[in-house]
Amino acid sequence: MRRDDVLVFGSAALVGWAVAWVPGLVVALVLAGVVRAVRRRRALAVSPVMVEERFADAVGALAAAVRSGASLTQAIRYTTTEAATPVRDDLTQIVAQLDTGIALEQALRSWPDVRPSANVELVVGALELHRRSGGDLPAVLDQVVGAIRDRVSISREVRSLTAQARMSAWILGLLPVGFFAFLWLTSRRDIEGAMSTPVGIACVVAGLLLELGAFAWIRKLLVVG
Repeated sequence: MRRDDVLVFGSAALVGWAVAWVPGLVVALVLAGVVRAVRRRRALAVSPVMVEERFADAVGALAAAVRSGASLTQAIRYTTTEAATPVRDDLTQIVAQLDTGIALEQALRSWPDVRPSANVELVVGALELHRRSGGDLPAVLDQVVGAIRDRVSISREVRSLTAQARMSAWILGLLPVGFFAFLWLTSRRDIEGAMSTPVGIACVVAGLLLELGAFAWIRKLLVVG
């Protein structure tokens, strides 16, 4: 277990024991485990913006290979070794289809079915247009890379502009929980009195539901596009 995990579980155990002894300790450790699992999943997950960046890098490698004189099939094989996941996985499937005798055009048309994306459709359309009418494919792919990178830049700018609002959503969502824990430490008798009646329990549950609804509503307002 890493040092930050020990710190999280230790702090959760102390707070849980101070708030409600053994039940609080159990609940705090469970919540700490959930937080740890979510953090690990988010660390391993690839964000959509990063996927677009990796896709742009792969298309740039494809354009460089074609510009150096390689055929389109050779360029795709070369890009497979240069691309990062998940783009590399998609290109590996295309190469596997080519090795089984499937035509290049058919293999490319199956790509958007595996990875539904506007970027994939744009690249596949450019490659099919080149196969039909010819032209300067590297220049076209360079324009595609530029368009993808512009989209990534806009996405990052939007995310930076909404960072304060996203932080406000988290603060508004966690503040009542923290205030409830503070009251439990300072005025436990009053809180226990409120939790011992059906009306008090209903008020607490309604407050939690309203907090969750407000948090989800703020997050939905921050979705752009």
